Amino acid sequence: MNFAIQAVSWSEWFIKLWADVQGTLLESIRSLITSVLGRLPFLLAAAIVLVLFWLFSKLVRSAFMAATRRGGIDTRLRLLIGRLIVGAVYIIGLFTALTVVIPSFDLGSLIAGLGFTSFVIGFATKDILNNFLSGMLILWQRPFEIGDYLFVGKDQGKVEYIGVRATSLRKDDGELLLIPNGDMYSSALTIRGAAAKRRMTIKFNLGYDVEVTQAKDTALEALAATEGVVSDPKPNVYVSDLAPEGVLITANFWLDTNESKPLTVFDRAAVSIMRALHNAEIELFPPGSMIVQQPKTNDVEADEKPKERNAFE
Repeated sequence: MNFAIQAVSWSEWFIKLWADVQGTLLESIRSLITSVLGRLPFLLAAAIVLVLFWLFSKLVRSAFMAATRRGGIDTRLRLLIGRLIVGAVYIIGLFTALTVVIPSFDLGSLIAGLGFTSFVIGFATKDILNNFLSGMLILWQRPFEIGDYLFVGKDQGKVEYIGVRATSLRKDDGELLLIPNGDMYSSALTIRGAAAKRRMTIKFNLGYDVEVTQAKDTALEALAATEGVVSDPKPNVYVSDLAPEGVLITANFWLDTNESKPLTVFDRAAVSIMRALHNAEIELFPPGSMIVQQPKTNDVEADEKPKERNAFE
């Protein structure tokens, strides 16, 4: 009997609870609909504001593209700036629409509240921003063009693509090198035009007992007869240093990168010089010797000095 009475009380409690939940839910929906209908004119006004700002951004972008069409500005830079203009104008329109819908919305307070967050994001993306801004400056100033040959620190290659974030260089061995624009803009560059001839250098040593003038003439004749070495400018051979290692000879020659590969011409020139000196019985210095370093396996061997052996032994 007590169980039946308790079951009835629990069922009445659940019925009452469900009625309260249903009433609260209906009241919330009714309030939401009333609020939306009450703000409907503001929502329509905000939508109109967004459309107007969108049309205005397209108009400003078209005016910018038309004004810079004959200004010599890089096409990719023009497109990028045009997109940034559209985005900036549309963001302003979005904040304006929020002000229309929510009169209490304060843009200044929002910017102040995002100050620290913006600092954190900017610090985390400083390299990306650096490359991005450097890419814009490179596209704007155009210090080099596609097809130019660049020397960037220890790297070198022909420019294949100039992007907003990085620049692509094709090395002499065919590998593609991607250099961030931040490094390109902050480093010293040696630029050779796309149609310019490239100079290459071969250095070798001669002994002090060698007739240097004959050796220079022999190397010069070998360079002049090498396939791929251009005649204008003419190759030249100079004594560039007198050192304990011998007389340092520097041979300069030029090639056309549009017709020949630099490594191929360098190989031909080096082989031609060695063959010509050998035929003239002029020996390179030091004469065929090398240093052999034995591995240190114990204390006795560790005290031994490197042994000099003849290369043909």
